[in-house]
Amino acid sequence: MNSKKVEPEKLRREVYQALENIVGPEWISEDRAIVEGYSRGTYIAGEILPKHMKDKTVLPACIVLPGTTEEVQAIVRVCNRREVPVVPYTNGQLGSLATIPGTLCMHFVRMDRIDIDEENMTATLQPYVSYNQLQADAMKKGLWNGGCPLATGITKLASQYSVAGIWQTDLKYATLNRNILSVKMVLSNGDMLVTGSAGQAGSEDFWEYSPGPDIMGFTRSSLGTTGIVVEITVKLHPWVGGPSFPEDIGRPSIDTYYEDVEEKKFDRPQVPERHRICWLEFPDFQSELEALYKISHSGIGIGLNASGCYNDYYCSQTREMTNNRAEDGFFPPWNCYVMLAGISSEKQLEYEEKVLRQIAEETRAKFLSEEYKPDVLDALAPWNQDCFRHVTGMRMCRGGWASLIIPMGRISIAKKHREIWCKALAQIGETHITDRGGCDSTPFVYVVNRGHFQYSETDNYPQTHSEPEGLMKSMAFLNYFTAASVKEKYTPGAIVGMSVEPYHSFFPEIGPNSNLLFRKIRKVFDPKGIFSPGKVVYTEEELEAVPDMVRDSMIEFRKMVGFES
Repeated sequence: MNSKKVEPEKLRREVYQALENIVGPEWISEDRAIVEGYSRGTYIAGEILPKHMKDKTVLPACIVLPGTTEEVQAIVRVCNRREVPVVPYTNGQLGSLATIPGTLCMHFVRMDRIDIDEENMTATLQPYVSYNQLQADAMKKGLWNGGCPLATGITKLASQYSVAGIWQTDLKYATLNRNILSVKMVLSNGDMLVTGSAGQAGSEDFWEYSPGPDIMGFTRSSLGTTGIVVEITVKLHPWVGGPSFPEDIGRPSIDTYYEDVEEKKFDRPQVPERHRICWLEFPDFQSELEALYKISHSGIGIGLNASGCYNDYYCSQTREMTNNRAEDGFFPPWNCYVMLAGISSEKQLEYEEKVLRQIAEETRAKFLSEEYKPDVLDALAPWNQDCFRHVTGMRMCRGGWASLIIPMGRISIAKKHREIWCKALAQIGETHITDRGGCDSTPFVYVVNRGHFQYSETDNYPQTHSEPEGLMKSMAFLNYFTAASVKEKYTPGAIVGMSVEPYHSFFPEIGPNSNLLFRKIRKVFDPKGIFSPGKVVYTEEELEAVPDMVRDSMIEFRKMVGFES
């Protein structure tokens, strides 16, 4: 056991007092118990292992909770003048940890206002607004934002702008990034940047572009290194599923949970009005990919995804059930689900299902139904609402999430994803039986924008975050997959992988040399390097300071896939 005592580095008293004067004493703290709560990520091994290693760099100096945009600006001006590093924080899932001692963590929990413009179908949100908040408000007015990621209750649209933005309904609505009209960001000197048409004097907020360079393109997915998002305006779309979701048949009780599972007393919700979810099973991976192409090009549906082994823990109510289903191959390994919506008419549903059945026949697919594998279809019931907004199941009965690999490309690229994932399994070994998903079954495939491209996903779930061995193995998966992908020129980028450090700098083949371009962009937006240092791209000084352990690991994986060190 590591008995080393670790103390966070505190801010200078005059800096702390200046911040306290901005937000008031009740909204700033350097109390050790509070600081500790912001020092660990929730699912990426690289943000959990530092706690095992007692790495004090992840301990922020203090936590500040601004309540207004003006307070954010004032805080940033103090930090810029005093060269205090800043990390923005919403739900703490990814990219929110400090990387340098003495970092200020800015938590946006007080900034959660929503303004909906029904006539122009837009919603303007502060950074702490989650997907389920937005959908609950918008659906009452016959509107919605067009999709949701996993865990809508904690995922914020503003932070997804800075990191990701994948939805279940990307087939029609094409990710968060394609539904943003404008973003307001506080720059490192405290000035305000407004993107899109709203940034032009006298212009309304109706278009994501404006004269000159595409500033939104420079700043999206930047993990807070180019600016701090304080407001985001998104498009809304017609919602025909009713003002509220149907109730589940029941709710689990802590006292009788396992009995309730056996008796199927919950996780059996109905699909929202004027929507259908169709599940297809395929004889092999090639047939699945062929169907994904045909369905996406047919123009039907709002969502098209392949879920594979992810059903094992998405739709199981206990870990034992997850493990047994994974071992037995309960869910079809080659599958997809199609979300149909009767937006213009009820008859639209009938027509689209006829088209889908024709494609199923052409690709040798079978519909899950009351006649074919009804027990499997029944087990998939949590998806009935969780495709739209996660409100019933999705307790995710699995181990601790520890790595996230989401490359992008054409639909056919999912074959290459599977190939490299199988190599990683052979090289490193599984952290849990569900790691076989993506090799023995389809990766999770999100089809985007009528099939113009897709995201495919594989993940590691070691049984617990409390044992560093499983976390280290998960990190090895991520390192190997990234190295092999670069070597084989497989993909232009990944949400967690090639687009962040240390991969950006230690794999200059990406681009090539995209790290040099990103370094220059970062210098323009943040000359003093105070915003989320070391996350998307290192400065030359940060690169020199990379710990030997990280440097040696990157060199090892470069050699493993055939690169020169």
